[in-house]
Amino acid sequence: MKRPVDINIVIGIGIFAIVLTAAYWFLWFAVPGVVQSRMPGDTGFVVYSGYELAFPLPDTFMALAALVGVLGLQRMKDWGFLAMLITAGAAFFLGLEDLLFDLENGMFTPFNGGAAIELVIVLLIMSLGPIMTVLLWKHRRELIK
Repeated sequence: MKRPVDINIVIGIGIFAIVLTAAYWFLWFAVPGVVQSRMPGDTGFVVYSGYELAFPLPDTFMALAALVGVLGLQRMKDWGFLAMLITAGAAFFLGLEDLLFDLENGMFTPFNGGAAIELVIVLLIMSLGPIMTVLLWKHRRELIK
């Protein structure tokens, strides 16, 4: 059975999520100035870094769910559908959590490179989760047998 284009898009989003998550955490630890909105010595850095360091585990969970989803959707398996729905839900939750923290703690001011990256990440996560869900739901009958 040929995979629908929408499912290929979801697979691409899943791969993108895996790569972006790994790149973010690599940069966080190896080159912090690239992705961090606050640097050591900045006001609120301790709260910000403490908050961010609570995310490697849930981000890893989301990336692993995406990996399982990608593998399953490539084979048009029902477990791929389920794993990718879990990925989409996790992404949307993580995006909302990040957005709320950022707004409550003024993370977009001053609007510098780190703040811009944070905003892009939040907007990507909050848009790609629902997009994946809609595309998956559209093809649920082909995926759930």
